[in-house]
Amino acid sequence: MKRSIGYTSNWIHTIFISIILSMMVVFILIFLQPFDTYTTDIPYKNLKLFGYSFCIIIPILFLHLLENLWYGYANRKWNVLQEVFILLLGFILITIVSYFYNTILVNGFKIHLNEILNWSKSFSVPFAPIFIPIWAYLRFRFSKIEIKSTSSESDNKIVIKGSNSNEQIKFLEKDFIMAQAQSNYVDIYFLSQNTLEKQVIRSTLSNLIKEIPRGQQIHRSFIINPSFITGIAGNTRKGTIKLSYIDADIPISSKHFLGVKKYLQNRP
Repeated sequence: MKRSIGYTSNWIHTIFISIILSMMVVFILIFLQPFDTYTTDIPYKNLKLFGYSFCIIIPILFLHLLENLWYGYANRKWNVLQEVFILLLGFILITIVSYFYNTILVNGFKIHLNEILNWSKSFSVPFAPIFIPIWAYLRFRFSKIEIKSTSSESDNKIVIKGSNSNEQIKFLEKDFIMAQAQSNYVDIYFLSQNTLEKQVIRSTLSNLIKEIPRGQQIHRSFIINPSFITGIAGNTRKGTIKLSYIDADIPISSKHFLGVKKYLQNRP
């Protein structure tokens, strides 16, 4: 769940996604008329049904403001757990806003907070199997990986503790080169007095990524230090990178391929 993935940081893309989702819901409400809405006779019914689009657009844009803050706080890294949390929180916000809109503006009733759960079960949850997967796909489609340039002069000391007793590795943050997952163990490559060293520790990449700020997960089995990238080859379907001091080519996922390529183009 902590695997690194792309993030949809662009406001224009987010607005576009929110409009697509809102139009999809409005189309279902007006033309397919679920929940027996065709039997309901209220003034300006279609106009009021169209108003549900704002119940989707506004929460998504508000949520994007919050998730951008979270993205920055997380050193501009995004993972599966964060994405799932945002999707679920977003759906809850849309449900609450839709309840208020339906109760006050559509039906002219009074708000009873204890009815939100029952209303959600009847009218919101049935949309979840359609709405959430499409939302997740659109976010993935427009997401990007951003790799930040870091100062090579960082003297921060990194201490990695393994699951086994007294298992510990120390090195300077700037000397970290890469880590490769091997079943329940991780191979860590770093420089010691300008000489390549490799040590094995019982841990996971998800634990390491929290301990190494400049570490970038570019593949499900690899974390690398972008400062040591010397080249990139292949394409988004099958790409590899070269690292200083490492002879083997390192595989890279499609989203990270574009991120690394942009990073290399902009690196001083």
